[in-house]
Amino acid sequence: MNVYKSFLNVLDTLLNRFLQSLLVIVTAVVTWQVFSRYVLNAPSSFTEELARFLLIWITLLGCVYAYRHNSHLGLDMIYTQASLTYRKWMYRFIHICVVSFAICVMMIGGFSLMNMTEQLGQSSPVMGIDISLVYSVVPLSGVLILLYAIDALIEPNYEIVAHDEFAHTAMADESIDKQSEMTNANNKDKQ
Repeated sequence: MNVYKSFLNVLDTLLNRFLQSLLVIVTAVVTWQVFSRYVLNAPSSFTEELARFLLIWITLLGCVYAYRHNSHLGLDMIYTQASLTYRKWMYRFIHICVVSFAICVMMIGGFSLMNMTEQLGQSSPVMGIDISLVYSVVPLSGVLILLYAIDALIEPNYEIVAHDEFAHTAMADESIDKQSEMTNANNKDKQ
């Protein structure tokens, strides 16, 4: 089990670094696109297509990373109100649904999509990249989500996670700042 956890930790680090690299690349590509279009008056032909492909990869791999760290979009009103017994059932049900989706839609459907585009010989119009390479991120994301979902089922965490802890902290800080501003304004008015 420790080997599996170590493997997932290494995978987390690699995924994090890869996503950071993709973000830097897409930022550079879009910056070049804007610069070449508006400053040089000679728009680059490949940047729009490359940015689109990079955003596909960032989105799907970002979803994997968010799922791993439990920071993905979720409606947890019922989960947070439930007793621990019901939360255990819901937790298992949620992650079994994730496993099913990862296998049926992302892995099987993704491989089918890759196979179809490979057979049709589709390539991108400007860069000439085989579209099946672009779509390969779908089954890859499915495999990664499957690995993380298995980990979530093996070592469950039934605690209620505050998805927006940062937002609550920021709102509390804003509230304190506004209260101190109002107090200062009232003190000035009294003087």
